[in-house]
Amino acid sequence: MSNRVAVTKVNDGNVEAAVREAVRLAGGFDDRITTRSRVLIKPNQGRPMPRHSGAVTDGDVVEAVARLVLERNPASVVIGDGAIAGWDLPGFSTQEAFDSSGVTAAARRLGVELRNLNADRSEGVPVPNALVMDRVRIARTALDSDVIISVPVLKAAVRTYVSLSLKNMKGVMPGAEKRKSHRLGLDKAIVDLCSVVRPGYAIIDATVGSEGMGQYPDDSKEMGLIVAGSDAVYVDVIGAVLMGVDPSRVMHLQYMAAREGKRAALDAVEVVGEPLEAHRQVFTTGFEVFQSRFPEVTIVRGESACSGCTNELVSALSFVKKAGYGERMRGLTVVIGDAADVGATGKVATLGKCAADYPRASAYVGGCPPKEGEMVRVLAEACGADPDVVMATMEGARKTVWDASDRLMDK
Repeated sequence: MSNRVAVTKVNDGNVEAAVREAVRLAGGFDDRITTRSRVLIKPNQGRPMPRHSGAVTDGDVVEAVARLVLERNPASVVIGDGAIAGWDLPGFSTQEAFDSSGVTAAARRLGVELRNLNADRSEGVPVPNALVMDRVRIARTALDSDVIISVPVLKAAVRTYVSLSLKNMKGVMPGAEKRKSHRLGLDKAIVDLCSVVRPGYAIIDATVGSEGMGQYPDDSKEMGLIVAGSDAVYVDVIGAVLMGVDPSRVMHLQYMAAREGKRAALDAVEVVGEPLEAHRQVFTTGFEVFQSRFPEVTIVRGESACSGCTNELVSALSFVKKAGYGERMRGLTVVIGDAADVGATGKVATLGKCAADYPRASAYVGGCPPKEGEMVRVLAEACGADPDVVMATMEGARKTVWDASDRLMDK
């Protein structure tokens, strides 16, 4: 039953009816929420964005979920998140995000507390069998909750292909810890985080999704759906499939499933409700948009190429160019995954263990995935750029973003 995922359609704008039906079809809350339960409803409120933009969880969906939870008469209910803390983007005010998405108004109507998890007390928690974070700081609200319901929006992502129920849990980390998760390797850090603070239920706001770089309104995609289930891994598989993304390419999804003895694949999920093929669309991933901004570089992706390598490649390419080596990047070929030989010579950088046997590489770094700094240095080497200059440019740019973002963490 934990592999059952429900997909329901929003008819005549009745979001609450669709949420109720999705939760019912997925098995309900009976085995999850009791009168003793302390419940955290965790939407995606990463930045202030308009309602129905597809970039953040909409207030209507959060309200519908909260109503269902309140009907169980739990000991407590909190709606909480912490906005983006500043890595690729500047940091944002969590309260402004709550206001823009309609979540503040929903919480007021229901008398449910809203909490900024960036400003919450936090505690370091050890991670058994850690991939990259052997200890992670987590908001006390999340640690003190008996049930966490992850309520993400259906969204493509630049670094991880998708941003769904598991990635949504990043919001329970305070600002500095969010930044650390990027520095150490985002996909694996998500797995470490969810190993110690796992959502007990997942409900995706797929009323409106967001593709590409999440620019509103150009990247918004009308879907009119709700997706729900008791296991975030399987729910995220269905979310990925609805966006036309192969779950096997989403590294954090594959690692999380392997850790728990599951398969993150469509044929491992029992889908109930609406047929997937009737609603499946092809979302442009953020990485595809990012790649189009580097016409001077040829990126060759083999079948095994996943979000692990593309995640780090985003930073590496960006900062080589930002450091003033744009002209030297012309003619650069970057290979990730088990790609077939395309005959490129000269500036050929091969990245990650899957590309280890690619011929005629002028620079190579192993790992699964390679560390960001190692990837920066290999690309610089292939281009004839000074890697120390690139690294200094990257560190300076991030410090500027972090310094400007810190004042927003408590707001």
